[in-house]
Amino acid sequence: MALLRAKKEINKLKKKNNASPINIVKTLPKELLVEIVGKVASQSMADLCQMKLTCKDFLDASEDGYVYQHASMENFALIPLPWFTDEKETSFLRRCRENDNLEILYREGMVQYFSTSMVDLGFEKLKKAALEGHLEAKYVYSMLLMANCEDDEGGRELGFDLFGELKNSTCNRMVARCRKRVKSFIKSMWLKNHVVVQNLSSCCCSDTCGGTEKLKRHSTWSADEVDNDGVGFSCKYCDGNHELGLFANIFRI
Repeated sequence: MALLRAKKEINKLKKKNNASPINIVKTLPKELLVEIVGKVASQSMADLCQMKLTCKDFLDASEDGYVYQHASMENFALIPLPWFTDEKETSFLRRCRENDNLEILYREGMVQYFSTSMVDLGFEKLKKAALEGHLEAKYVYSMLLMANCEDDEGGRELGFDLFGELKNSTCNRMVARCRKRVKSFIKSMWLKNHVVVQNLSSCCCSDTCGGTEKLKRHSTWSADEVDNDGVGFSCKYCDGNHELGLFANIFRI
């Protein structure tokens, strides 16, 4: 949207005169510049660095909190180690954290929940990132709710609902991608807290779903098993329990 708006503004200016690209940039509103730089930052840190070198307007816009909030973490280690992180990188990550960058929230939440005694703090960070739209955080948060909450608390029901939202808003392939990325992250950590599902009991009360029998057939999750995304369920409870089994399998040694 930002790039489309910028293109329209630039085309208008080009029709009025033969202004240079730099002069055209200077005529754009500050909020539009920030939106453009934020879009670039969300896609590529290399492109952001190049953009900051082009003119002072982009450099100034890059310091807005919106840019840090949406900056990509693709080129940064999942778990930054202080002795391998230079001052500039540390400062940048701190600014991202201060501006509630969702990827930072997700990564810190994962480390705190699964690798430290700060489980509650990690859970809250995962929750915040999930509810604000981070896909992997939403996946993990929904799994934790389904695994750890009692039915009468309403948390487990929320877990099923959130996983259903994730699956309906994306697709099976995207859910599998989330699981794969989460698995890679978890395997990169020293685990202190595991997720163990004692009983994949379904809340299904449908006579036509057939989910209970399918769950029984898939109740033993082999560590070498290829994730079976072709298993179909017609209710959110059986679907969620099936995915919960795959998630719990990540923690098996």
